[in-house]
Amino acid sequence: MRKGLSIFLAILLVIIIIAVVGILTFNKQYKALLEDVDKEYASIEKIDMTEIQDGEYSYRFGKIPVVADLIVIVKDHAITSITMNEQFSGPGYEALETIDRILLKQETKVDAVSGATTSSKVIMIATYKALKERDE
Repeated sequence: MRKGLSIFLAILLVIIIIAVVGILTFNKQYKALLEDVDKEYASIEKIDMTEIQDGEYSYRFGKIPVVADLIVIVKDHAITSITMNEQFSGPGYEALETIDRILLKQETKVDAVSGATTSSKVIMIATYKALKERDE
């Protein structure tokens, strides 16, 4: 009986250690994501759409747990659609309304979706970089 209890406690200890390491790693990665998002978001400038040729522009931005991989379609110097190829975010935090806001305003920096600020910013950054880095 004591041997079984010892094995159980050892397994429990290993599970706890794995969980703690996982949580610490996730927190470190999320903090790095937030720093990247803040830096990139601050650098978003207004894009002169008259310089953007018709075409399809794609970009992937973010790190787990928030990623946006999208395609921006431009026609007649206007953003006509943004399609999400792949997105990671918490359930209910997709912030897809950001796409509608970008299309409506024809600007890459719009109001963030309340409660999904990081996801909103990641979409804005990916859209901006798709258009800005199109020639690079």
